[in-house]
Amino acid sequence: MYLKKSSDDQLAQDFFQRDYQDRGMLKWGGFYLSDHTSALAKMHASEQVEQPLPEQTAADVSERLVAAWQSHRPVHLQLNVFDDNQTITVIDGVVVGEFDDQIVIQLASGEFRRLQLAAIRCVAPTKEAP
Repeated sequence: MYLKKSSDDQLAQDFFQRDYQDRGMLKWGGFYLSDHTSALAKMHASEQVEQPLPEQTAADVSERLVAAWQSHRPVHLQLNVFDDNQTITVIDGVVVGEFDDQIVIQLASGEFRRLQLAAIRCVAPTKEAP
């Protein structure tokens, strides 16, 4: 058997014209890291608008915050504050302290934030991730 030599450029061009089938975006799917996919999931979750829960009394808010503080369980707070898009402000975190008419909550990022009790509309247990 005798093989005819051709230039590398011609060989590559023939391969791509006759044999190669491009899989399009499928070939890039393997490059997504778990960090990328979790960031995309968080971004899409943050785009969903949360409906306001019924407003709780000050006594009910205080009772739920004390229970969460004593059990070290995370809480989901809706505030009486609306952002620029007129959506309700929400905060998820763990209650780590109280001072006069304020609470201190630790956010998932590790930051601490002080909130006035009067600014809290509703306290609910944090929804567990599946």
